Amino acid sequence: MRLRQIEVFRAVMLTGTVSEAARLLHVSQPVVTRVLQHAEASLGFRLFERVRGRLQATPEANALYGDVERLYGEIERVRRVSESLRHKGAGRLRVAATPSLANPLLVPAVRSFCARHPDTQVQVLTHHTDEIVGALLANQIDLGFAFAPPRHEAISSEPVASGRMLLAVPRAQPLPAGGRRRVVPMQRLMERAFIGYDDNSSLGLLVRQTLARHALEPRSTLEVQTYSLALALVDAGLGMTLLDQYTALSASAERVALHDVAPVLPFEIQMLRASHRAGSSLADDLRDQFALAAATLAATLPLRLEAPTASFDAAPARRRD
Repeated sequence: MRLRQIEVFRAVMLTGTVSEAARLLHVSQPVVTRVLQHAEASLGFRLFERVRGRLQATPEANALYGDVERLYGEIERVRRVSESLRHKGAGRLRVAATPSLANPLLVPAVRSFCARHPDTQVQVLTHHTDEIVGALLANQIDLGFAFAPPRHEAISSEPVASGRMLLAVPRAQPLPAGGRRRVVPMQRLMERAFIGYDDNSSLGLLVRQTLARHALEPRSTLEVQTYSLALALVDAGLGMTLLDQYTALSASAERVALHDVAPVLPFEIQMLRASHRAGSSLADDLRDQFALAAATLAATLPLRLEAPTASFDAAPARRRD
């Protein structure tokens, strides 16, 4: 189908009549009829049947319509960007982040960016790390943010923020006091419900490897693939878990307590771009806004941390008979 045929087909699908489609497209009825006939001739099947004065889509037309709407959305996006470039000299930026980074960091970064560049078209997506890499290689996005992504020869990365893992605990199920050292052994907490990670992301692997290295086997009946979902389950009182500090800091202080862990489990957040494509000032500014959002949120961490610290190395105290 030619672009004009797609446009007429979509208009008829939306309106149900040739006259309304012509009005929608600002053309005459004969033009709509002629284009529709040419489309059916080139396709080799009918798109509409006339029923009681209206055009009823055939099964073939209904099968085409979903793809036509998706294509039309892309065409509209190109039109908006071209109009923006022609009238305002602005541009377009396509950005993705992993789900756990989207709400606490990407949203405030995009809010600041849009205030600074109100005429720029911004497409915001959430992808898992491997999907971000694939989208960069396919030129579907301009930059992405992820925790410690795998190395790829065609992807360049630079650190934009860092942090550490925290223990998130339902407020209704507080940790024991921890004594004068204000430290509670993780081994002592292993009988509690623990929300595990069923993924191969860097932080998911970090949690599983740390538990395995200290021979800890938590009582885990719940497994998730995103840290934001893990936090929601902690908030619901279904168990404790280890979270990156940015996801953890978005928790409700009334329902979730945050505790440091020792030794520290650090991580980095990387900004990713395709190596073979030139950067842009827009991408650089969004990177700066993302880093600022991370620094602003990290500054609130001391106010949210509570005693005791959960220690992987500390041994549980012996009971006295």
